[in-house]
Amino acid sequence: MQLYDLHTHTSMSDASFPLSELVETEQKLGNILGVSDHLFCCGIFTFRDLDDYLAELSNYPVYRGVEVNMEHHITLPDALDDRLDYVIASVHNMPDTHGGFIPLSQYFSRRSGHSLTYEKNYSSDLNRYYLAYIIKMIEKAFSNERIDILGHATVLPPCDELHGTRFLQQWEDAVIELCRKHNIALEISGLWHAPGIDMIRRAKQAGLRFSMGSDCHNSLQIGVMDYVEKAIGEVGLTQEDFFVPRRELV
Repeated sequence: MQLYDLHTHTSMSDASFPLSELVETEQKLGNILGVSDHLFCCGIFTFRDLDDYLAELSNYPVYRGVEVNMEHHITLPDALDDRLDYVIASVHNMPDTHGGFIPLSQYFSRRSGHSLTYEKNYSSDLNRYYLAYIIKMIEKAFSNERIDILGHATVLPPCDELHGTRFLQQWEDAVIELCRKHNIALEISGLWHAPGIDMIRRAKQAGLRFSMGSDCHNSLQIGVMDYVEKAIGEVGLTQEDFFVPRRELV
């Protein structure tokens, strides 16, 4: 099966390597590459920054994408939106109980192995509240914004702590239903080894499409798709089960 690494980052946002290294490494691995640097943070803050980013990507045979924060409302001018092959939306901050958000940067850093320290900044007593709020947030974003892929859907502290519970399975099924209703691809993440195989199997039964991504932030993570290939084998996914941008690469 041809692997499409559509969730990648470069030093234009928060990765440690330049675009040229990403392209070269993925080509050696034989992967089709899409670049999806963070939008409106980590270096790409303005429409002009996005224009420069897309112009740089146009110099390479890659799909042009971005990753946006699910919790932020994103609307792009048509001229910029039309130049994007896809948009990944991911949850990077959890709601607090005061109308604000709890940053998850330390959680992501520890879980990905970048850091060994993590100071818990949320309450386990509110895990169900966080996930219920996030479902509403996902539904609102899917209904009002251009989103093609839901990134690392279950990579959240409450999902870790509620693993194996009926509540979490019902939450995962709600995510699957929203993706099905709005025709959003569910990402299988090489970095995060997520979602779990059981959720991927239920998503396939529901008729979802999937997306592949290494979510690389350092050179050793580029193109690492072992978990994606494991999921393909265990669930019986085919090329037709995966989202592929429409534009033909040249």
